[in-house]
Amino acid sequence: MGRLPQYVFGSLLGIAFMGLVGCDDNSASGNRTFELEDPEFRQGLLFEKQNEPRRALECFLKVIDSRKGSAESHLEAGRMWLDLKDPLPAIYHFNQYIRLKPNSEQSLIVKQMIKTAEKLYVQQLPGRPLEPDEIGAADQSDRVRKLQLENDRLKREVSELSRTNKTEITSPVAPMPGKNATAVTRTATGTTYTVQQKDTLSSISRKFFGSDKRSNDILKANSDKLKSPAGLKPGMVLIIPQ
Repeated sequence: MGRLPQYVFGSLLGIAFMGLVGCDDNSASGNRTFELEDPEFRQGLLFEKQNEPRRALECFLKVIDSRKGSAESHLEAGRMWLDLKDPLPAIYHFNQYIRLKPNSEQSLIVKQMIKTAEKLYVQQLPGRPLEPDEIGAADQSDRVRKLQLENDRLKREVSELSRTNKTEITSPVAPMPGKNATAVTRTATGTTYTVQQKDTLSSISRKFFGSDKRSNDILKANSDKLKSPAGLKPGMVLIIPQ
């Protein structure tokens, strides 16, 4: 077979090139719409219409896990998290959508949804330290991080104080019975106690120190008037040692 004329050969090359370009365009178009045709994505939209955000979210997350660059699924997942009042994962998925489609027509709307999620997170903080309208939207993320750090610092301080209080040992003092309240006198030089009926040195020690181990200390502090425990008499005024 002879060689093809040059103009015929050039025409064939042009047709082949156009065919390749056409295939690439169709392929790209197919890739753009393939996510929307995914059965899990469609099922998620159905659950969303049926007001079942959790089941819809499961479907959108499956698409995200199975397909790279699933921008629309990120957007829908963010909406579902927002419906479930869980703002942090919503912010994550909205940001992923903007990363994948920064110039889309919906990007401005998605950015506003991020601000809404940030306000919801601030409102959910314990005690609601900030009202969402009192601070600029641009400062909210920074304020949230500062609040988290402050919260962690306070937790550490409370924990340290708790450990310190556990290591401190104080002498227990039993509460004084109401009928004996007038029997105790506290002066600048110390505390005195008027012996009541049925009192013993052990019972007095328990009243003031929580145990009877200070009985001998009370006896020694009153050795000028009390020679032995048997000499304890009602009406006797005893000095209570420190």
